Parts: sequence; structure tokens; C-alpha cells
Amino acid sequence: MNQTMTSSENPVSTDVLLSVRDLRMHFPGPRKGFWPGSGRYLVKAVNGVSFDIRKGETLGLVGESGCGKSTVARSVLQLYRPTGGEVYFEGRDLCRLSSTELRDVRRRAQIIFQDPYASLDPRATIGFTIGEPLILSGIKDTRERRERVQRLLKLVGLDPSFENRYPHEFSGGQRQRVGIARALATEPTFIVADEPISALDVSIQAQVINLLVDLRDRLGLTMLFISHDLRVVRHMSHQIAVMYLGQIVEIAATEDLFEAPSHPYTQALLLAVPRARWETTGTQPIELEGEVPSPINPPPGCPFAPRCPLASDVCREVNPPLETVAANHRVACHHWRQAAVRA
Repeated sequence: MNQTMTSSENPVSTDVLLSVRDLRMHFPGPRKGFWPGSGRYLVKAVNGVSFDIRKGETLGLVGESGCGKSTVARSVLQLYRPTGGEVYFEGRDLCRLSSTELRDVRRRAQIIFQDPYASLDPRATIGFTIGEPLILSGIKDTRERRERVQRLLKLVGLDPSFENRYPHEFSGGQRQRVGIARALATEPTFIVADEPISALDVSIQAQVINLLVDLRDRLGLTMLFISHDLRVVRHMSHQIAVMYLGQIVEIAATEDLFEAPSHPYTQALLLAVPRARWETTGTQPIELEGEVPSPINPPPGCPFAPRCPLASDVCREVNPPLETVAANHRVACHHWRQAAVRA
């Protein structure tokens, strides 16, 4: 991926739709003491994340719970105003835009939430829910709006006659299809899918994933896809970024990451994926010990060092930058060559 910038305004590569640079999102944490004015600790949920997504491609974002994946998604869309960094979308830095300017951008950048029921208004029909973004986009004609709602329902595999029903009348998979239709209402170019299948039955997950793939290819969408399931991410994504404790530790083209993972944490994630009994990796699983450090007080040096089997003194002192190890493959590890041999 091209990380070079010509100026503070635009990425060099014109085929890049979204370019994130040194994104940081810090939240106020617990107080440091009982006395007034003692201040608060900072929760460093996202701490220096950079990546590019090319037009029409999907970047998969994976990592353990609490690593900052969803915070990245919300910060990119400015649902959280980032503490620092830059988010270039269609050549404009979203972090510098006002709320009024962001309103126009959000027509072209939408999100599909994890819980389809919690993200829908239980008192509104799905026709109104899908049509509301159209009202905000300036489509005042009721007939035109209804026709578009019906087309959207058909597009996501639902009967257009369902428009007068309420969310509680649908299954989880159907509700997620409604959420997808709502996200597509304003004809966006960029979609964030924040663990869109984790709340669904396993039997329904494949249907929703296939729908997203079909819509992406048919509509030419660019996507940031977040999931815990590495098998799903492999199916969906052109490239994958692995997060740990608010930082990206490895990012590569999908097949390169699966065939030659070069960070010990990535290897541990891949080896933890359940396999059928006839599948074998021929590799000794990496057993991670201990817990993920607190983002309130991250360790010095590499954030993965306290749990890494290859950690040395330099790992505990110096946080490694993302280093290019092959074409479209970068790793943040002092001992990536030794780790790559183990893969």
C-alpha cells in the first residue's frame, strides 16, 4: 500500500478512497487520585493507526476483543472525533471538517452496525427506517421515496411488502438485511461493516456475507470489514490488518497474510482458527500466556512483548514501526524474520 503523501491534502495514489494516517483516539479514564484537580488517566483505545483502502476493495480488520477495531471504525466516520491523526476520504481530511460539512460526506460513507436489533428504532416501520436517510438527503416526494425503499428491500433479498412491518416481526438475519438496506439508501461509495454477522445464527451468517460480497461487486463499494472470524475475513477481504492493543502489528494482501504471517500475534490468531480434523498446518501452535495489557497503562516498547515467545530486551524498550517485508506486506516486529521461519 502506498503510504506516501504529496501534501497535507491528498494521497499520492488516485485509486485510494480512504487513507488513514497516525489515527489516535484517547478517552478519559479513571481519576488518578481522590483530590480535586488530580486529573484522569487516558484510555489509549487507538494509538497510531495507518492504512489505505483502494476503490472497490475491502480491508479486513481483525484482533482480539478490546483491541480497538470498532473505535477505529467510528473514528474514521467521525462518530468519535479523533484525538489526533488524519482521515482522508475522497481527498478531504474528515478530521478538519465541521459538522455541517460532514453531513454531506456521510451520504457517501455509511456503517452497518453489529447488533441489527439495537440499531433499529422499534417504534418505526422498516419502510420509515430505510427512508429516513432519503429525507435527510433532500428527497421530499413520498412516492419517490417509497419506490426507492421498495427497490432497496428487493436489493437485499426482502419482500417489498415488508415495508409496513416493525423490527420485532423479523428474524436476526432479516433485521441485518434491513440495516444493510438503510446503509445503502444514500448510495454511498464507502461502507464500514462493524462485525455485521457476530450477532447472527451460524446458519444465517453465510447468507449475509454472500449478500455483502454481491452488493460490493455489483455496486462497486469500498469496505472496511471488521470481524473476529478469520475465515470470513479471508472470504471478504482483499487485504487484512491485524490489530493489537490499539495498534496495527501486521497488514498484507489476504493470501500473503495467510500463507506467510510474519508477526507472532498473527500466527497465534491463525493457528487458533478451528479446523476440520483432516486439515493440518504442520506447525506447532503458539500458546499465548497472560492477559492483554491495559490501554490505560500500555507497556513500554512493543505492546505484544509481555506475551510474545520471541520477545527480547529491545522489544521491551522500543516499539517497532511497520516495516515493509514484501510487496504489500508490512510488519511491526523486531524479530519478524525469526517469526516468519516459524510460520
